[in-house]
Amino acid sequence: MLLGVGAGHVPGEFEVLGVDFEARGRTLDEAIDLLRVAFSDEYPDFDGPTWHVHDVGLSPRPAQDHVPIWVGGSSQPALRRAAVRGDGWIPQGTPRGEMPGQIDYLLGHRDEVRPGAEIEIGAMVGCFVGEPDWDVPRGALVGSPDEIVESYNEYGTWGVSHLQVKLHARSIEEYCDQLAAFGSEVAPDLVRP
Repeated sequence: MLLGVGAGHVPGEFEVLGVDFEARGRTLDEAIDLLRVAFSDEYPDFDGPTWHVHDVGLSPRPAQDHVPIWVGGSSQPALRRAAVRGDGWIPQGTPRGEMPGQIDYLLGHRDEVRPGAEIEIGAMVGCFVGEPDWDVPRGALVGSPDEIVESYNEYGTWGVSHLQVKLHARSIEEYCDQLAAFGSEVAPDLVRP
């Protein structure tokens, strides 16, 4: 299991739930801390500003000794949260050209607060293998398998170890064609750092 968390960024979603939008970062930090305790101890003891947990059992237990928590988001608070509390980071909407700078910021802050801690780095990338005869979404990689492999492998040189690939298509048939092309012509040549 891998757990992904994010603070959120749409005020209206918080209004509907009656949750303080301005406190979302602090609340998420506390939730991560509580989850860490709950995942490691069947009967956790936890006292935070929001939650107080005692004499309560958590079952079923995670099968893993350690449940990785990945922090999503591209703001500096999200990057700091990943550096302080995360096992991984996945950006949301970060333009490709900004990834190296964000990774440097994340790792620099991690080195200050948790020297030597391992943090996996992900990236969300759109893709169309070949030359479409329609306008694919902005920012998607388009081109030959070799061009896409070269582009994706560049992420690895920045320290990205996980790619979340969104294949673009207008129909299920086109999606299946894209999936087959990616699986046979792109994926085998991707290099993990």
